[in-house]
Amino acid sequence: MTAASPDDAALQALTERVRALMTKAYPGWAGGLASVGQGLEAAVFRTELPPFGTVAVKAPWRRYPGGSYGAGVDCRALLRQERVLAAWAAAAGLPVARPLALHETDDQDLLVSAYVEGDDRPPDPAGLGALLRRLHAAPPPELLPVVHGPSGDFRTALAARIPDRLDRVERLAGEALAADRSRLDAGRLRAALPVRPGRLLHMDFRAANLRCRGGAIRAVLDWSNAAIADPAFELARMHEAGTLTDAVLDGYGDRDWAARVPPAARILYHPDAALMFALVFRLGAPDPERAAGATERARALLAELPAALERQASA
Repeated sequence: MTAASPDDAALQALTERVRALMTKAYPGWAGGLASVGQGLEAAVFRTELPPFGTVAVKAPWRRYPGGSYGAGVDCRALLRQERVLAAWAAAAGLPVARPLALHETDDQDLLVSAYVEGDDRPPDPAGLGALLRRLHAAPPPELLPVVHGPSGDFRTALAARIPDRLDRVERLAGEALAADRSRLDAGRLRAALPVRPGRLLHMDFRAANLRCRGGAIRAVLDWSNAAIADPAFELARMHEAGTLTDAVLDGYGDRDWAARVPPAARILYHPDAALMFALVFRLGAPDPERAAGATERARALLAELPAALERQASA
């Protein structure tokens, strides 16, 4: 989306589209919809749906959200991916909201999943780290995540994404963040990324996407940003978000993860996240202070990148 969050009129319009689709798809449905969550990409409703019981209905605001997601991102593809990955995670013994049905129409798409109750307590950090380790240890599913792009190769997609995100942040900030853009061509960046066994990464592992009760994680939600790549990439994203605490790493079982990542790769993983947050806090969830902080963090990381690339090339 191009604005912070939808207004009441947008939510009402979405609710009516969802109600119309549900009424057609489920003739015995009573029609009640309770809004239980709103994100940049979609809103979530709770309803009673025989014979499934209480369900969550995830409905994108629009098929192509734009904004911090970038041009061409298709929410229909993201819903399809979420259905597949949630089913895979459930089969792997990971806590998820079980997908029940996917509906696609010209007016509105939506994903129906089992509703998982939670409470207001945050996830236990050690439990969060242990669950993240289980995810990273599991053999990945046979799936090409949306974020991998047309090439299907995540290293290619990431190497192209960093200059693109930098261009967008610089336009929004009205200033240059990288002193020498010639060092940031996609081919050179891709060559700096390690070839490692890929694992499924959730890439948005935070409290808003977890259903917890008593600190125990009962479901991981929203697989829109998932990738199959180096687990260190997810840890770097969490570090930039401030969610990778020592307690989480103790549960994960590896406080020294960063020491084993090649320096240039580490300095690529982190600015990708910093630039993403600089976009989100300008376009998706405006917060000038956090946008400025993420921008300055990206500037500092980009200043270190040329030397790191030179060291890695000569090693």
